[in-house]
Amino acid sequence: MDPQTGHRVIFRRLITLSWPITLAFIMRVGYQIVDIFWVGKLGTTEVAAVSLAGNTFFIVLAVGQLIGSGTVTLVAQTFGARIIDRANCIVRQALILSLFVAVLVSTVGFIFSANLVSLLGGTGTVLSLGTQYLRILFIGFFFQLLSFSINYSFRGTGDMVTPMVLMFAATIVNMILDPLLILGIGIFPRLGVQGAAIATIIGMLTSFVLGFVILIRGKSGLKLELGKSWRLESSVVRTIMTIGTPISVSYLLMGFTVMAAFRIVASFSESAIAAMGIGVRILQFSTLSIVSIGISTTTIVGHYLGARDVSRAHKTGVVSMLLCTAIMIFFSIVFYAGAPFLIQIFLNEALVVQYGTQYMRIAALYLVFIGLTVSMTGVLRGAGYTFPPMLAGLFKLAGLLLLAPQFAYTLGIGLSGVWWAMFVSYGIETLVITLNYLTGKWRKVGLELLENVK
Repeated sequence: MDPQTGHRVIFRRLITLSWPITLAFIMRVGYQIVDIFWVGKLGTTEVAAVSLAGNTFFIVLAVGQLIGSGTVTLVAQTFGARIIDRANCIVRQALILSLFVAVLVSTVGFIFSANLVSLLGGTGTVLSLGTQYLRILFIGFFFQLLSFSINYSFRGTGDMVTPMVLMFAATIVNMILDPLLILGIGIFPRLGVQGAAIATIIGMLTSFVLGFVILIRGKSGLKLELGKSWRLESSVVRTIMTIGTPISVSYLLMGFTVMAAFRIVASFSESAIAAMGIGVRILQFSTLSIVSIGISTTTIVGHYLGARDVSRAHKTGVVSMLLCTAIMIFFSIVFYAGAPFLIQIFLNEALVVQYGTQYMRIAALYLVFIGLTVSMTGVLRGAGYTFPPMLAGLFKLAGLLLLAPQFAYTLGIGLSGVWWAMFVSYGIETLVITLNYLTGKWRKVGLELLENVK
C-alpha cells in the first residue's frame, strides 16, 4: 500500500492543520472569557447582561458562514485541482458578497439591539446594560464578517497559521484594553460593559486590517490583486450560496438552540443566567480542538475531492471521527470532575456555582455527540453537501423546544430539566446526521461541485 494513503498520514495531516485553528479558537473564546472575567468584577447583573447579549454572536457566526463556508470549500477544491487563478477569483467575489452582508447585518443589528436582548429574556437593568453592550458590538461585527471571508480563504489553501496570527493580534488588543476600559484604570474612563464592547471591536478591526494587507501582499498561493476584475459571476455566487446557506441556517439553528435555552433559564433567576453564561464559555474550550479538526477535515476532503481521490476523502472522515471521539471522552471526564472549581474562577456565588455545576456535569455527557457531529459535518462541507447538517440542527432545535418546557415545568425537574433536554436534543442531532452520512451521497456531490464554477 502507498504510505501516503494510510490512516497514519491522514492523522498527522489533521493534527498539523488543526493545532493553529485550535489556538485561534482559544483566543476567540478568550475574547468572551476575558470580557466575562473583568465584567465579573462589576457584579452578577453585569455578567448576566453580557452573557445574554453575547449570544447574538451565534447570529453573526451564522451569517459569516453564508459566504465563508462556500469560500473554503471552493478554494479547497480549486487548490486540489490546481487551478489557482480560479481560487483568487473566488476570493474577490467572496469579499464583495461579505461587504454587502456586513453593512446589512451591522445596521439592522444596531437598530434592533434592545429587541434582541429582550427576546433573550433580558428585563430591567439586564436589558439596559445588554443593549448598551450589543449596540457597540454590532459595529465591530462589520469587520468580523469581512474577516470571515479572509480567514476562510486562507484555510481553503491549507494555511491555518495566518488566521491564528490574526486572532492572536486581536486577542492581545482586547486583553490589554478590557481592564482599562471596563474598570477605568489610569487615564481611561470607567465604561463598564460598554468598555468591554469597545475593546472587542477594536480587536476585530485590528484582525481585519492585518488580514487584508496580508492577502494583498500574497500568502499561501492566494493574492488579492486590486486591479483584477471584481465582477460577480452568477455561477460562483450561486455555488457559494448553495453551499453556504444550509450551513448558515445550521449555525442559526445552533444559536437559536442556545438562545431558547437561555430564554427558559432566564425565567428562573439572574444567577441561573450567569451560571449558564459561564458554563457555556467554559465548555466551549472542550469543543475548540474538535471544531478545529472539523475545519481541517473540510479542507483535506475538499483537496482530495478536487483531485478526484474519493478513497482518501473517506479515510479522512474515519480518522476525524475517531480522533474527535477520543478528545471528547477526555474532556467529558475533566469537566465533570472539575465543574465547581471552574465556575468559581469566574464568579464565586453559591447559587451560580450550584447551577453552573449542574449544567456542566450534564453537558459533559453529550460532548461525544458533538464530536461525532462536528467530524461528519467537516466531511460533508468539504464535499459541498451541506443540507444534512441543517436538517440535523432543525431536529435538535425542535427537540429542545419541545422537551425543555416539559422537563422543567410539566415534570417538575426545574432548571436541570433544561440541561437534560439539551442532552436529548444533541443526541437527536447526531443520529440524524449519521444516517445521512452513511448514505454516501456526499461523494457524488463532491465530485460534481467544480463543474459548476469552471
